[in-house]
Amino acid sequence: MKIHHVGYLVRKIDRSIEEFTALGYVKCGDTVLDEYRQVYICFMEKDGYRIELVSPASKGSDVSGLIKKFGNSPYHICYETEAFDSDLEEMLNRKYMLCSERHEAPALGGRDVCFLIHPYAGLTELLEA
Repeated sequence: MKIHHVGYLVRKIDRSIEEFTALGYVKCGDTVLDEYRQVYICFMEKDGYRIELVSPASKGSDVSGLIKKFGNSPYHICYETEAFDSDLEEMLNRKYMLCSERHEAPALGGRDVCFLIHPYAGLTELLEA
């Protein structure tokens, strides 16, 4: 597994894109609406480091509660894997708990992702290579 990105919660995606651009980040494509998770997503890069800006698209969004609690902040690490099923099984065996089922991610070309949580590692996204 290799790190693909760090997910960053933002209240207002357009303003956050402007601010990260001022910090030297470059957009890696358009802002995408993920209807399944009810979030807007925009990937940005700087110096080989990729972040995923994630903003609620509705009050029922997967991140609405998180943004209220934590505000604008990093909140997950995404790992890309060539062996999705076996890496997922290994993580579950290491006491990660599945908090969202495997589902395609429109902002990642329709590749499958799932989210897991661990008491010592926090929220982790697993991405199909």
